[in-house]
Amino acid sequence: MAMLLDLKPQFVRFPGGCYVEGEWMRNAFHWKDTIGPWEERPGHFGDVWGYWTDDGLGYLELLQKILMRHQYGLLTLDVLDSIEFARGNSTSKWGSVRAAMGHPEPFQLNHVALGNEDCGLSNQHQLSCRLYIYTAYLLMSHKFATKVGNYLKFYYAIKDAYPDIKIISNCDGSSGKLDHPADLYDFHIYASASTIFSMAHKFDDTSRDGPKVFVSEYAVHGQRDAREGTFLAALAEAGFLIGLERNRATLDPL
Repeated sequence: MAMLLDLKPQFVRFPGGCYVEGEWMRNAFHWKDTIGPWEERPGHFGDVWGYWTDDGLGYLELLQKILMRHQYGLLTLDVLDSIEFARGNSTSKWGSVRAAMGHPEPFQLNHVALGNEDCGLSNQHQLSCRLYIYTAYLLMSHKFATKVGNYLKFYYAIKDAYPDIKIISNCDGSSGKLDHPADLYDFHIYASASTIFSMAHKFDDTSRDGPKVFVSEYAVHGQRDAREGTFLAALAEAGFLIGLERNRATLDPL
């Protein structure tokens, strides 16, 4: 943990993208199972990556060890409860649970991201929701269809209870206008070195009006380019990052 904090990250995603949802709902990350005494936490199977976790690094641990120093991110099913656990006063239902665990002061939480690569999927898929504290976020899991009905339920419920929180969509708004309200949109890219390098100009023509882009995942991907750690892969990612720096008016500096 000390080595991680020494990197002074601008944000930390916890517990991550696919990990928060799981292939099956029973294997999703449930934040309420990660608080309280470690020996009483049930743990869960991370079926996307194929290993068991005891959830010893839980919600409160991240809030305390990351957010008190800098930033954090996480997933849960109970969006409003999880926000209250982080932001609620010590007399609220979940704020009192946090206080009883030794942290009566609320944490600063100002971004929630809805979805993890779910946009446009057919049938039902698990919608995730990430919560950003200062410059970090929380991810929660629910069913999501191609239509934005469930997204809107989350969006308006959160905005009604916490109008200051900014909502991040998981749909790409760089090439066209989103069909749902959002303050930012999340952009992920995993591709070959040549493709990543060619995307150095990806956001040059993106509209400066409307939601800003948050690039939370990017990497050169593939057996040849990535696993062997080639100079071409490093150059491609550097070129892509230069493009992001050039377009900071469009990007949100989370």
